Amino acid sequence: MDYNQLRDDVLDFRLDNCPLGNQGYNQVLLQLFGFTGHGKSALINSLIYVLFKEEYEMHAKSGMNSSGGALTKERRAFELTPTITVVDNRGFGRMNDYEMRMIYAQLGNFMPLNKKVKWRDNYDDFVSQLEDSELDPNYTDFTVPVFVYK
Repeated sequence: MDYNQLRDDVLDFRLDNCPLGNQGYNQVLLQLFGFTGHGKSALINSLIYVLFKEEYEMHAKSGMNSSGGALTKERRAFELTPTITVVDNRGFGRMNDYEMRMIYAQLGNFMPLNKKVKWRDNYDDFVSQLEDSELDPNYTDFTVPVFVYK
């Protein structure tokens, strides 16, 4: 399959056109996660560039700041098509128990989009943050976790 055909297939993809229909799902949610600085934001920028044949630009800020921390501090959603959305989740550094809880909360859509994600170092703070988010469960997103590693 050539590049242009693949791009057109992605742009034309609709869940309703799947062999078994949409099965109750409205959109595909590609949830990018991985270590800080491993290319989650850069992957989003590349996807937008390839799909829309635009001049390359930084839609998702990527890289590290001068103190060595990540630029992405919030969960940001980028709509690639009416059916496919990619989410730039905050990266992690150590993948300890606390970070794994936060990763799960991001991937499960328990953390709001386009809001700052603060790492919590204890369980009570973590639970409080989830309760404060006041999110309603969204069962119409077909969630696909994508681990980005370089």
